[in-house]
Amino acid sequence: METLSENYSVKSVDLRNALNISPATFNELLKKYEIKAEDAGKGATKDIPASEARRLLEARGFRFPKPAKIISLMMCKGGVGKTTSSLFLSQRLSAYGAKVLVIDADSQGNLTSAFNLDLLKFEVDEELPILVDVIDEKYEIDQAIIAVTPNLHLIPSTPYNAVLEGKIRDKYKNPSIAASKFLKKVSDRYDYIIIDCAPALNLTNTALICASDMVILPASPDRFSQIGLSQTLDEIRTLEEDFKIHVDTKIVFTRFDAREYTSLKYLSEIADEHKDKMFKTTIRTASDLKNAITKKEDLFSYKKSNAKEDYDSFAKELMGISKQFEK
Repeated sequence: METLSENYSVKSVDLRNALNISPATFNELLKKYEIKAEDAGKGATKDIPASEARRLLEARGFRFPKPAKIISLMMCKGGVGKTTSSLFLSQRLSAYGAKVLVIDADSQGNLTSAFNLDLLKFEVDEELPILVDVIDEKYEIDQAIIAVTPNLHLIPSTPYNAVLEGKIRDKYKNPSIAASKFLKKVSDRYDYIIIDCAPALNLTNTALICASDMVILPASPDRFSQIGLSQTLDEIRTLEEDFKIHVDTKIVFTRFDAREYTSLKYLSEIADEHKDKMFKTTIRTASDLKNAITKKEDLFSYKKSNAKEDYDSFAKELMGISKQFEK
């Protein structure tokens, strides 16, 4: 499959911190395993290509999931950072060497737009196969996959995905298999499949929940987000009972500002009620998130950024790197 761009890389300092080792030990490992590092400029830390980062992690005993771990990012309320988290999480996972497939299941196509395919000379038009075409069996899933980089692939979205719910209703008596039957065809090729879902409780999201190993619920510090969180959790529990499935449900707190009373209040309330479901990582509010998307820049190339640090931490926590290598 022809790729549009090169893989994302990870800074040597970030990989060293992930392994929780000293600079001297890290340099010894680079020599031992003949890991190639790229010069990132005068006075800068080295860049480690994704393939080399994977090789070093595996040499140290880390195992990437096989078949792919299928993760849906979902919340019945919009504006909580779901699409932003899907974008930066998938980029960071791929930089650490993971093979990632991202699926834009929202007819608004914001995630597709955020990948800046136009800069890579790739046009998204009405002829492009998308998720609804795969579910409707007009195209094989392979035909809908775009290789953004060797490690990061995308099934894009257009407004035509708005009819996805109707297609599932018409075509499948059992909606729990509508997505899973197609994802199984490619799950052996990837380590993670990340699905950006529309902000709704509908049949499409029912199918995606049933296909997922994990559902991540981004929750921002406001009352409506808290209500949306409760509604989405109730819906997942109902689906687990109806379809006799188990989905690992996790919550990540987004748009957190420690200076604001409301951020502290809602984080405390959500953590108290759902302590066992909370990621340790909290995504802080940061202008870098909007700037990186608007300016079409690589967030992880920023020298100093709370957003970069938080999504790096989020990716490592999701992978289990931090836990495996903590002393």
